[in-house]
Amino acid sequence: MQLSQAVRDFLSQKDEEFRKVYEKHQKYEQELNALASKGFLSPEEELRVSEIKKLKLSAKDKMLLIAKNHQDEIKDLH
Repeated sequence: MQLSQAVRDFLSQKDEEFRKVYEKHQKYEQELNALASKGFLSPEEELRVSEIKKLKLSAKDKMLLIAKNHQDEIKDLH
């Protein structure tokens, strides 16, 4: 499931926990992009990429759970 930008914006304003998790998710995305742009990664960097992907997925799962808790409020934002 993907959250629309309107839903992400709404929840970022409405729910402090969502905002914090969303900011972490964005930080992980930026870090992954920075590592991907390097071309060649050391074994430590490869491990970090794996860790970041897990953290990013965990953050996404948390955001979806929070969105589900606000389902009645966001149903008209899609």
